[in-house]
Amino acid sequence: SRTALKDINLTISAKTTVGLIGLTGCGKTTTVDIILGLLRPQKGTLEVDGKVITEQNLRAWQRLIGYVPQQIFLSDDTIEANIAFGVEPKNINQDMVKKVSKIANLHQFIIEELPKQYQTIVGERGVRLSGGQRQRIGIARALYYNPKVLILDEATSALDNKTEQIVMEAINKISKHLTVIIIAHRLDTVKNCNIVYKLDKGQLVGKETFN
Repeated sequence: SRTALKDINLTISAKTTVGLIGLTGCGKTTTVDIILGLLRPQKGTLEVDGKVITEQNLRAWQRLIGYVPQQIFLSDDTIEANIAFGVEPKNINQDMVKKVSKIANLHQFIIEELPKQYQTIVGERGVRLSGGQRQRIGIARALYYNPKVLILDEATSALDNKTEQIVMEAINKISKHLTVIIIAHRLDTVKNCNIVYKLDKGQLVGKETFN
């Protein structure tokens, strides 16, 4: 009955970091769901490198995206299996698991505090881990597949300020090689973005640098 988004016209340059901010319900997640190809707009198009994304090329586009939601799904399996989610145990690239864990500020915790390190079972839905640790597994998982586009949907909201700062510093280091889209409700989260878009009631009301 109501249009979720209206006249959204966004251009995101490759290898830049873009923030989306606004109050709850303003259309941030809906915008990202269109970029992810999870929702199809009733009007308008999603274009990547000048090509319109259709059902025929949608999967190829989605394979280039690493997505970190606010709530991370964890299976009752090892830390390693949860990072390399969906990969057969024998095919897991352990060097890559360690590399992305270091980026997500997770490696030290795994090595120093978990009894079986990367082979530690996390428990159903990750009950043995804190919200921040689950979130960092989500970030490591998104990076494991070496994405070209990284989307963080309120992904650092469960972290305390210090941990968020460390994780964001790590993401900033790799962002030179990636296109990063960050949905945030804390302004601090988007301070290193090249451009910050502000949404309100489904409309784009501002395009600024953080300053």
